[in-house]
Amino acid sequence: MAKSSAMTIRIDPEIKSQADNVLQYLGMTTSGAVTIFLRQVILNNGIPFLVKAPAYNEETLAALREAESIAKNGSHRFNTAGEMFKELGI
Repeated sequence: MAKSSAMTIRIDPEIKSQADNVLQYLGMTTSGAVTIFLRQVILNNGIPFLVKAPAYNEETLAALREAESIAKNGSHRFNTAGEMFKELGI
């Protein structure tokens, strides 16, 4: 690499930390990963992966809300599989 150019970006510290951990496990630096990403942008003449909002249907959204509520409120916890089956009427 003949020359280098500095780049300053703002990123959530937790996202950076998690990404750094994954990249370190892969034997890469964040700088190296950004370089790979930018090279792929050039090769693909755009972002090298699909960028879109998840399209969840109403049933899936309701299930996600229910799961979040259960996790938050601690309801629907069972000590045994038998208790769960009894609650479910199975």
